[in-house]
Amino acid sequence: MCVVCGTGGPGGPLPGKFRYSHFSQDLDLAPQRRLAEVVAMSPDDMARASRLVSGTYNELLQTAASLEDPGYRRLMTECIVRPQVTFLEMYPGDDDRRRMFDEMVRLGFFNPADDPDHVWPRGHMDPQSYLTAPSSHNDFYNAHPGGLAVTVAYNIRMADAYTQNYRQMYGIPINRDLPVASLLVHEYPKVWLYQWQDDGSWLEEPRTVYDDTWHAHCIYVTAELMHRRFDARIVMAMAAAHQLSALDASMDGRRVVTNWVGLDRVAHFIEAAAVLAQVDPVDYGLLERKGGKLVLAPQPAEQWVTHLADMNWPYAMGAAHLHTWPLLKQVAESDLGIRGGDLDGRPFNQLKNYVWSQLGQITLYEILVREGFDAARATINRLVAA
Repeated sequence: MCVVCGTGGPGGPLPGKFRYSHFSQDLDLAPQRRLAEVVAMSPDDMARASRLVSGTYNELLQTAASLEDPGYRRLMTECIVRPQVTFLEMYPGDDDRRRMFDEMVRLGFFNPADDPDHVWPRGHMDPQSYLTAPSSHNDFYNAHPGGLAVTVAYNIRMADAYTQNYRQMYGIPINRDLPVASLLVHEYPKVWLYQWQDDGSWLEEPRTVYDDTWHAHCIYVTAELMHRRFDARIVMAMAAAHQLSALDASMDGRRVVTNWVGLDRVAHFIEAAAVLAQVDPVDYGLLERKGGKLVLAPQPAEQWVTHLADMNWPYAMGAAHLHTWPLLKQVAESDLGIRGGDLDGRPFNQLKNYVWSQLGQITLYEILVREGFDAARATINRLVAA
């Protein structure tokens, strides 16, 4: 035996594809439902029928109760069960919102082709809760009822692991409350922005900074906590969650040239949020003035843990979604009789919402890559029948 090379030794036969463990047959799934019943279900029905969603939702409530800081504890609990986006109350009338929208356009934070009702949809003071909210756009990641709770509960577990390891390895006194609360609070504007539609889809985030639809919740929640005058530490965590480590690297001959663009982007997010909240980001303790420019000061471990733990989405989206979406489309048509316009309408959307909420995108993906198409197809059929 060659210890270094494996069992075959140098020049031996190639091993071929590794056989990973199989687990789909052992899953204790919910009782099978007819497609018509699934199509008729509400987001609340699906969330409450899911052990995955119900379990993570209750885990978030337990985690909120465990925080030592009473302000963070109350805020985290509110964002789970009674969320409100209050900074928009500063702009009560249509004229007020138009003026602020125009100001954000002038500063380059909003796209002039949009409008106030698009960037700030109605219902900000009475949105859904974490129980039913999806985590992302309709074709991204954890895109199902309760997907937001699933995403955040997992991210908090990652933050706890980072916190413990940085404490033990380097002996630094990282505060657990900050990344735990920040990861949940950071996402909560999605309960307002992702409003359910009749076809089983939901509204998506509007374009904001950099003219994309990834960062609206980041800007809005930073403005919200500024408006509520929370401490600069947790406000910073709102703005730093997305882009703190963004890197633009290039080559100069054999030398790597690094440009940490994330530092400027976090400062840019803070500037946008400060306009919405009508505060000075320097006086707030978030940015510093250097050379006539607003810049981000070096950030401590709590901020880096928050940013690093907000990172399960590449696996859930770039792997799980990328492969399970077409899988569901194929099974919907071949096994469940969903065809034509229904593949882009409520019947398919409801199938997708139900299967993912009951099973999880990642679980279905792992069945597919470990056991193959037939096992993944059989698992879907165990959940839904024509």
